[in-house]
Amino acid sequence: MGCDTNETHTYSKTNQSPEKYYVKSVHYFSSAWPKTFWQNFEKQAVRPELQQIKADGFNTIVLTVPWRGFEKNFNADKTTSIEAMYQRLDFLLDEITALDLKFMLRLGYPHDFTPDVDASITQLCQGMYTDTKTRQQWLDYLQKIKRIVTPYQSKSAGMMISWEDFWCPHFIFTELPENDRLQIAQDMGYAEWLQSKNPNQSYVKALLGKNDINAEYITIPQKSDHSYVLYLNFIDEKLNEILALTRSVFPETALEIRVDKDPVKVDGEYIWIGHDLMLSDDKHRATYWAPFWGAKNQGELLSADEALDKFDYFLDYVTGEGQNINHVIEQFNFTDNTPYFPNNANIKPDEVNDFLTQAAPLLKQKSTGYGLWAYRDYADNLFYNAYFEQGLQGWQHNEHVEIKSIEGDNYVRINAKGFIEQTMRISDRVMWAVSYEHMNFCYQGHKAGELMITVNTEEVTRLSTRTGHHCHQIPAQLFKAHLNGTIRIKALNEVVIDEIKIYGFVQKLGVYDHLGQPGPYLDGVRQLNQSLD
Repeated sequence: MGCDTNETHTYSKTNQSPEKYYVKSVHYFSSAWPKTFWQNFEKQAVRPELQQIKADGFNTIVLTVPWRGFEKNFNADKTTSIEAMYQRLDFLLDEITALDLKFMLRLGYPHDFTPDVDASITQLCQGMYTDTKTRQQWLDYLQKIKRIVTPYQSKSAGMMISWEDFWCPHFIFTELPENDRLQIAQDMGYAEWLQSKNPNQSYVKALLGKNDINAEYITIPQKSDHSYVLYLNFIDEKLNEILALTRSVFPETALEIRVDKDPVKVDGEYIWIGHDLMLSDDKHRATYWAPFWGAKNQGELLSADEALDKFDYFLDYVTGEGQNINHVIEQFNFTDNTPYFPNNANIKPDEVNDFLTQAAPLLKQKSTGYGLWAYRDYADNLFYNAYFEQGLQGWQHNEHVEIKSIEGDNYVRINAKGFIEQTMRISDRVMWAVSYEHMNFCYQGHKAGELMITVNTEEVTRLSTRTGHHCHQIPAQLFKAHLNGTIRIKALNEVVIDEIKIYGFVQKLGVYDHLGQPGPYLDGVRQLNQSLD
């Protein structure tokens, strides 16, 4: 992968062994989380955090670069750049390369809290499959990224896009009303594809339950339809068209391929249909893994040996039994506490480090790199610009509020009777909010004071702040009761704070906790990196 066609590649090609440079990467979110990283990271913290990453044995930094967070005004023919974000990208690339680290960009990450963006995640996703204007806006965005990246291209470990960022055909289109599915099928050219891509038309007609393949009545199938198996092949090809479009700007772009399978019901029995693994592609590929892959997922805890066996099976699958090992497992999620899947298998906590140290030979033999998604655990903070690095952008406030700065680090002073607030769809901002009994309110205090937190004018709590970093449990009831809410922080007397968080869930990997303290698996990760040198 690379930024331009003349870049010197550091990766192997199909059927070749890995070259000297083996990707050992982390996704970098500083002390924030993926959905608020670009607004929140504090510049003075970047250098020491990157130095720590390098000291732990990593050589590559992965940055998720949101399309909606860097651009706005999508309803116009041309979008408007949010210049501050491109400047922050330039700053990070300068810091990364100054430490002789490489970087990799995940382009188009869709999750971002930037206000006043006139396009939803779903709208842009659908447009990439159906709308010429949206695809041109994507190309414009890529060209802007390329202008920032070009001076640093010698340190590029590549670009990638992920199927997860263009997910709507899998999870949205099939659930729409019939008329909408008919329109999208016409916009995507589904009937034409059925006619041209499947030589056995009798087979296609049998699955469709129709004797004629006509665009006037061919809809996107529902998951219960027999023809859904055809649709899975179709959306793989459409995703490859997005990859080809991206490669017109960044020729070596990798695709994070979909390694899990979809269930298709046939005669009352489920069969699992895999996706295009792009084994014939001589470009780099990206993959992901967690212990639930290939497990029963009944809440079981796997031994290190059991997990290694399943990991080995996964590597054989994604490489086509060694046909193409040219992939980076850029989300090597050896633990997983995602609340949506509570029954997913995990490795026994006291055997995770054993698994990590023993995984090195498999990684060396059957991949060209790996990465950690949550190198530092992160909280699902519901506030935009919670570190005030963008001033008071995104906050509503009265005249009793001001931004101050210490050595380039912004903080907010809320004088008595002052308030700051944000209005949001609360259920979209925190993961699995309905399950919480308590939320957490955290802050960096610069001056002790008294404040009150409300949701839609209803009081959640009153508390005393202190200097330093502190967290308080607060009741979750009002956050769950209001789908849409205005969350206000009001000063009862002067309060000076920074790094505000209200959250209910912490994504954990166990390398560093969300406060930056070493976790139980740091030693195992360090040993793994030493073994991969």
